[in-house]
Amino acid sequence: MNLSWLIALILSATILFILIYKLENSKKFRHLDSSWHQRLIHPVQGSFWSIIEFLNEPKLIAFWDTLLAAVLLFNGEIKKAIWVLVTLAITDIIGILLKHTIKRKRPSENTRQSYSFPSGHVLSITSLSLIIWQIYGGILGVSLFFVLFSLWCLVVFSRIILKAHYPSDIVGATALSIFCFLLTMPFIA
Repeated sequence: MNLSWLIALILSATILFILIYKLENSKKFRHLDSSWHQRLIHPVQGSFWSIIEFLNEPKLIAFWDTLLAAVLLFNGEIKKAIWVLVTLAITDIIGILLKHTIKRKRPSENTRQSYSFPSGHVLSITSLSLIIWQIYGGILGVSLFFVLFSLWCLVVFSRIILKAHYPSDIVGATALSIFCFLLTMPFIA
């Protein structure tokens, strides 16, 4: 791969490791993250954000990833199909391991019983968006980018508005997803 790939890989890993370190070792950082979360949450509760949350459930995104791999396999693109599944597997495994290692509780307003860092929804949609962009970006161009970016933003906003995550959970999930995506890129290069 090239120098920009290496820089992006190192940058995403650095952001992720700094976040993990700060979450584990800095009460001040956790307090800052919590206050930022309180400022970002919006009183708008509604079914729209719950629908966004449901449509981007990590298990459903895994289904879409698997369906994409099946389409690629059907079209004879075996290497890309395997890459999609490997990228999904690595990203999800590391995300789950981080959740159960860090064990960060969700914001107090949230009723989910799972851990907060990193956001599974953001991890999944970031990974799927990067994969789709890598495969179809050259064909569908800027319009695909805007669709994927808009969808990603909706998921990010839903996680904050529904009080499911702190901002650092979202940044961490994004950094992890980018890192895993870049880590698997040489497979299809």
